[in-house]
Amino acid sequence: MKEDNNNIKINKIQSLFWKILFFSYVILIIYLSIAQPVINYSTYRGEDKIVHFVSYFIGADLFFTAFYKKSNKFYFAINLIFFLVIPILTEYLQKFTYYRTYSVLDMLANYIGALVGFLFFLFKYRAFN
Repeated sequence: MKEDNNNIKINKIQSLFWKILFFSYVILIIYLSIAQPVINYSTYRGEDKIVHFVSYFIGADLFFTAFYKKSNKFYFAINLIFFLVIPILTEYLQKFTYYRTYSVLDMLANYIGALVGFLFFLFKYRAFN
């Protein structure tokens, strides 16, 4: 009985860890999307699309690790909508900065990265569960 209680506590702590990590990552992505660039990553054409893809790939993997089958369906749906609105929001907010530009292609790279991140998560989930 005590072992079951310990497992429940460990699962709750683990779930909370992934949720905090996901929301921290989202805050970082929003900040980096709006703040003045720290480095100029325009060595070759399309390099920024790779950065967008990888950022949302990681974000999607973190999202599904944090919420997939660990939350009720309503809570999961609300957080999924939140995650899917972030690319639109960050690209829109870039219109108001002097050093960023709005780009539909950046948004597309974000969503493709999120989709591939989701597929990666599903592969991982099925392989290890």
